[in-house]
Amino acid sequence: MKIVKRFLPILTAIYFIIGLIIVIHKNPWFSFMRNALSDMGSLKNPNGWMFNSYIIGLGFLGLITAKVLNRKILQIAMLFLILVGVFPEEKPLHTPSAVLTYLLSFLDMALYGIKWIALGTFLVMIGLIKVGVGLAVPEIFGAVIILAYMIYLGWKQ
Repeated sequence: MKIVKRFLPILTAIYFIIGLIIVIHKNPWFSFMRNALSDMGSLKNPNGWMFNSYIIGLGFLGLITAKVLNRKILQIAMLFLILVGVFPEEKPLHTPSAVLTYLLSFLDMALYGIKWIALGTFLVMIGLIKVGVGLAVPEIFGAVIILAYMIYLGWKQ
């Protein structure tokens, strides 16, 4: 089981990176500085299904990882990530699902004892949004910290 706890978070991070590269490649109009990641999953985008499928897959992989790591709140966060892909950005449940993915992930970190990283990541994300760099930059920053947290848990347990 130890090998699974170490392997799954790394697999999740690899899926995140490769999947993101693929969906960005299929959406050449996408800009880190002008767009949210979810813009690639818009109902107006003919390739939107690709991004949404990628996010659903990432959510399922994250859910399995969080379950193996025995992190209940992180599991709920990953369920909300699945909903981010199920409900494209034009749907009313999209934004609350995206926000809850991050907030619950950071709450899980804080409850695990990594309060300063959770709070610091949240504040950096808010700061990046306030300076207007586009939503994709803070979204990716937060996702990388969450993935690093999962990898940390896998190696610590």
